[in-house]
Amino acid sequence: METLLYTLGAAELARGIRAGDFSATEVVEAYIARLAAVNPHINALVTPMFDAARAGAAKADRLLAMGGFTPPALFGVPVTIKDAFPVAGVRFTAGSWFHRDDIADHDAAAVSRLKAAGAIILGKTNCPDMSWFAETQNLVFGLTGNPWNLKRTAGGSSGGEAAIIAAGGSPLGLGSDIAGSIRLPAAMCGAFGLKPTGGRISTKGHIPEAPPALHEWNTAGPLARSVEDLALALEVLSETPVKDYRQIDLTGRRAVVKIYNALLPVQQPVAETVLLAAGVLQAAGMAVVRSEKPPLIEIGLHYGATIQREADLAFRAALGGGASISVWREALANLQGRGRVSPKALAVVAQTSFIGLMRLFGFGNPARLERLRERMLDVMGPGGVLLCPVFHMAPPRHGFTWWGIYGLPAYTFIFNALRLPAASVPMRFTQNGLPLNVQIVGHPGEDETVLAVAAALERTFGKARIAPVN
Repeated sequence: METLLYTLGAAELARGIRAGDFSATEVVEAYIARLAAVNPHINALVTPMFDAARAGAAKADRLLAMGGFTPPALFGVPVTIKDAFPVAGVRFTAGSWFHRDDIADHDAAAVSRLKAAGAIILGKTNCPDMSWFAETQNLVFGLTGNPWNLKRTAGGSSGGEAAIIAAGGSPLGLGSDIAGSIRLPAAMCGAFGLKPTGGRISTKGHIPEAPPALHEWNTAGPLARSVEDLALALEVLSETPVKDYRQIDLTGRRAVVKIYNALLPVQQPVAETVLLAAGVLQAAGMAVVRSEKPPLIEIGLHYGATIQREADLAFRAALGGGASISVWREALANLQGRGRVSPKALAVVAQTSFIGLMRLFGFGNPARLERLRERMLDVMGPGGVLLCPVFHMAPPRHGFTWWGIYGLPAYTFIFNALRLPAASVPMRFTQNGLPLNVQIVGHPGEDETVLAVAAALERTFGKARIAPVN
């Protein structure tokens, strides 16, 4: 029974609990057993909440047994939460050495919505210092491994979520994304991930808090093993009404294929995966076109310049526990064995400062960025989508964030700057067993169209597989 239960998705579990096929307690125990088997290998769940989860499951079972009760959407379903969101009464570090002993006194807005929908929280998952680099590692909990190959990265910053979902330790997770932090780890671990339209899901309570000018660049969103589960989570978490993605007709809609970035050599398996997806969408009735018009590099430069202008000082202060850090002093402290900030986080701060020099050439101008947004939407066409890589290569080995521009998530952060919804969709595996995802980008507010396109791919390539973790 346990093997069966941990392979089921959130929607399947919710239906089964409502129907009495199994109890919430059986489900929670199955996932706790799976976590005991896999988490010691991948270090993804860093703050377990098993006692509270068992109590919540027992309460859910009593409510159902009493009768006369209409269960909400996620009633009795286990979930996990990225440690960038507070859960009341639970350790809350945001991956920071300075917050290693903090206990949250409130729930993040998204956590409150999950609880109201009946979800049962299994625990908090690992993230880098203040969620600000593309590999999940910090000085409090250490490094999270990829469940498909422990020598490979799980990505970041929601790497703990992606890894535990891919390993079968959770059916649904809450992550956040300001530069690819949901989509990138989903791709590295072979899971589904949705970065919603900017502002559609509340990020209230998330640490760090994005400055006002970047409020809609940082997004909260779900990770799961199926499109159905992403859609269910969007329904629960969205601040606006959600349409049924299954009722959206894709016939005749444009799917613009953009693969190559002049600054990054795209590996052949990645390019082939995007083209395979394009073929499936064409067979589904979409109008597939290749185009080099999407101005990815230009938007990326605007992103970097804007981040440096709007967030650099605030982020340095967040990394320093309230006092702005000096990159060089902290780097020296790390060499002396007394560091308080991960060296990789320091490297990202240094890279951001360098990219911020683009402001001298007019980048970071909000009006210019808005014009680029309109250009992107025009290329996609009404109701259309963009199909592109999530990352330019298969999951690399740990430490890839040291590679400078070759370690940047160049295909993801641009869509944060444009405030567009985007999904990371698992497709297939490389010859050595590493997952390959594609990215689907939609118009603002058309998250459901993105899910409909993802579902067209899922019908051919299937739901996400569970990693054996061995």
